[in-house]
Amino acid sequence: MKRLLPGFLLVPVFLAAQTQDRTLEKREFFEKHVRPVLAQNCFACHTNSKMAGLRLDSREDILKGGKSGPAIVPGEPDKSLMISAIREARMPKDGHLQPSQIEDLVTWVKDGAYWPESIASQTGGKPYTITAAQRQLWSIQPLQTPVPPKITNAAWAANDIDKFVVARLEKEGIQQAPLADRRTLLRRVTYDLTGLPPTEEEVKAFNTDKSPNAYEKVVDRLLASPHYGEKWGRHWLDVVRYGEDDYRIAKLPDHMEKYPHAYVFRDWVIRSLNEDMPYDTFVKAQIAADQMDEKQRARLIPGLGMNGLGVWSFNDSPPPIERADEWNDKVDTTTKAFLGLTVGCARCHDHKYDPIPTKDYYRLVSVFASTKYHP
Repeated sequence: MKRLLPGFLLVPVFLAAQTQDRTLEKREFFEKHVRPVLAQNCFACHTNSKMAGLRLDSREDILKGGKSGPAIVPGEPDKSLMISAIREARMPKDGHLQPSQIEDLVTWVKDGAYWPESIASQTGGKPYTITAAQRQLWSIQPLQTPVPPKITNAAWAANDIDKFVVARLEKEGIQQAPLADRRTLLRRVTYDLTGLPPTEEEVKAFNTDKSPNAYEKVVDRLLASPHYGEKWGRHWLDVVRYGEDDYRIAKLPDHMEKYPHAYVFRDWVIRSLNEDMPYDTFVKAQIAADQMDEKQRARLIPGLGMNGLGVWSFNDSPPPIERADEWNDKVDTTTKAFLGLTVGCARCHDHKYDPIPTKDYYRLVSVFASTKYHP
């Protein structure tokens, strides 16, 4: 992995338009925090039965509203009748929403009340099929070795990666920046690989090393540093939503406790990077270390902490819903981290974008539902 991760750093990533990224963010928030709340608490009365003339199963119907007028005013939750009703516990009629659920709906309305475009069902009552377009999803494409593009300023490109940079700059009509001086180059690579600045001695050593592979020697030294695993391990810990306590501990100090052994998983991730553990082993250990070769098992078992450190619900909802929320967190995290798929969206319906039916979601849930967790 040491040779893999820095490569990500050096390859320039030209992001898609910010509008598209924001849309994906809104879609994920809606499917995870809004649609489930509406489905569990509102649809029984406000779909086909249209209580008070109001339907809540599409954005058009919500904006149209019922006998009292539009249910929401996008961007203005304080002027939205639906928000007022749930804040005052007038709705849902059989109970009240949790504060976090109300906060999610307020955020949704404030952010414009995004609702995915209505599309025809892919199945039409027939067995679920994966379309040709879905098979082109980026995360399930096999790895390829792209052919470097032809560029005008070939002298600037020291390697094939540079050719992709130059090609994009030429396309946009942007002049290449001047080459960094040695001090700047050393600071950049040291921060990138260890998260720390170079020492004065390291700066002097690099400036006086006139050998043709001076930079390569610096990179090798930084990759061998224990700080390498600390810097890059943090990125992975973010991916798998690592935390050392429950986020609600400040609200419920007498009820919640820190996860006392969370550091075991954290240190294992750092050690795995520093020891250059093969990526496939790194992945398998976090999913099924207890099923791997017995000779390796002892050093891989801490990887299972990835799922043990997830969400644990206490008195937020009825116990069956709490357990289902915990399983959803584990399915969502596992599939995002290792597959690049938002399988969590299929909890309520066949996924509208990724090639995942609800049936497959619950197949994965069954794995976690039948798993026992030990401190």
